[in-house]
This record gives sequence, structure tokens and C-alpha cells, in this order.
Amino acid sequence: MNERRLKSSIAQILTLSIIAFAVADQPSGGKPDPLSLLRKALNPSVAYTCKIVVTSWHSPKGDTALLRELRLPDGRYRVEYLSPQKLRGTVLLSDGKRRWRIVKGRAIWEIEVNELTPERLDLLGKNYRLTVLRSTTVLNRKAWQISVTPKVKGKPQHRLWLDAEHGIILKGEVMGEGGTTVAFMAVTDLKFLKPKEVPESLFEVPLKKMSRSEAKQLTKQQAESKWKISLPDALPFGFVLERIEEVSLPRNLSALHAVYTDGLTRLSLFVLPSNFNPSLSPSRVSMVRKHLGRQVLLLVGSIDKSLLERIVSSFQPK
Repeated sequence: MNERRLKSSIAQILTLSIIAFAVADQPSGGKPDPLSLLRKALNPSVAYTCKIVVTSWHSPKGDTALLRELRLPDGRYRVEYLSPQKLRGTVLLSDGKRRWRIVKGRAIWEIEVNELTPERLDLLGKNYRLTVLRSTTVLNRKAWQISVTPKVKGKPQHRLWLDAEHGIILKGEVMGEGGTTVAFMAVTDLKFLKPKEVPESLFEVPLKKMSRSEAKQLTKQQAESKWKISLPDALPFGFVLERIEEVSLPRNLSALHAVYTDGLTRLSLFVLPSNFNPSLSPSRVSMVRKHLGRQVLLLVGSIDKSLLERIVSSFQPK
């Protein structure tokens, strides 16, 4: 089980895909305006709880997780891992403004929500075509199926099933090259609640002292100065710089991690010391290495390897 890739798949389906409705083709033939669907999805008017099954096929065997989600109309939510055993009990908690990851009763990081999921709607409209395909039924509820198609060949395509009344994402699918499904999520046990009946204790952050941050946020100037690399603001195929952080590695080493986005898909650039050579397990997530002086660049993303190879040439020593 690759914990990092599984979490990445879950985040992509549950968080990134939701912003896809903000810029869309004009509705026709009685189909709804995707903007109104987006408003419902981002600001649900009801409290609800559900279970979510997420399966990703980034490895040959595939990984599956079961989560329980609780969401309130005021922006608060709680997502708890029920399986696999390695992640059981891990909780993602938000008060609508900040978000915490809680492991074994301890909050191990805290970050503003908009720093985790910036709504890059301008990029989304430039890089994807959005279409309301048809009405359907999911969990005995009317839903709208949405297609999110990239304008550049080699990026993943998304299909989403959105509850017609409240905008809840009921199903989601990410497809790679040749239409092969690489990730899928489905909601089960959907129940609507009265907000006043939800215990406030479910949204309390543990009072235990927070552990040292897993990653240190850096400005572009700080990163380029320390790591002696030029980080372009924009890359080919519509990707722009989103955030930069320094992460810890084994043997008291560290790496630079720069994240680029096209509004929906994210690329991760790792700048590694030359004496750190991680083994790369078989995966459907594309990876490209490039030696740059005394450093090694590792570019990772759910796009075709040929695109990554063209993108990695954008990085040069400073």
C-alpha cells in the first residue's frame, strides 16, 4: 500500500474535481447551469454524512480506502479513514477556515484551507472543456453526469456524478491514456442530518501539543536561493507554480517540493540531493528524472510521460 499515492488520489477526486464546475460550456436542452451546481457543491445547504469508497490503480495491484465524511452547511467537515488498517483513525478536520490532519489524537499540521485547495478557475477554463452530459440516478437520487476533458492530449479526463438537488459528488472517475480508469470514488450510506443534532465535539481539535510540521513553506526567492535552481512561474501545457515547501527525508536529509497546477491536475517537482536515490516502484503515475549538477530532479504527475519529459527541460540551475 503506497500511502502517499493513495492520499493523493483521494485528494484529487474529493477536492480538486469539485472546482471543475466553475467554468463550463453553456447549458442547453434543459441541462442545468454548471455554475449553479458548483455553488451547491461548494456551499451545501444541508448537513450530511456518508461513507466513501476510493480505489486507485496507480500500482498494478491497486489500493482501496474507506472513509466516513461529515459535512455541515457552515463549511465545517470531518473525514475519517476507516480502512486500510495503516490509516485507520486518521482524521481530516476543518472549521471552514483552517484544516488539520489528526493522527492518534494529535494534530500534526495546521494550514489554511485555501492554501490546500486554491480555486484556480481561470486555469481550469483555459485547460479543460466542461460539459453536462446527461441526467441519471445514483443512490436513488437524480444526478447530473459531468465530463471534464483536457484540451491537451496526455492529461487525465474526469467524469463526475453530482447530486441534482444539493450538489454532492456521488461518484467520480479519473481516466488515463486510452480511457483506462486510474481512480474511482463512490458514495454509500448517504444520510441527511439536522446541524443542531451533530455533536460539536466531532469538530474539536485535540489540545495536545502539535508536532513539528512535516513541511516548511518557502517563498520562491527562498527556494531558489537555497537550492540553486530556477523555478519558472509557468510551465508548458498550462501549468503554473502553486506552492513550494521543504520536506524531510530519511538520514536527516531534506528535499525541495514545488507543486504546479493547471487548475485540476497537479505536478510535483522534487529536488533531491545526489546522494539520495529512492527506488521507484511500478506505478501508473508518470515519473521523470533529470540530473542537474549535484542534484536530482524528480517530476511526478498523472499525465503522459512524454509530456513530463518535455516539461522537465524547463528547469535549469540558477
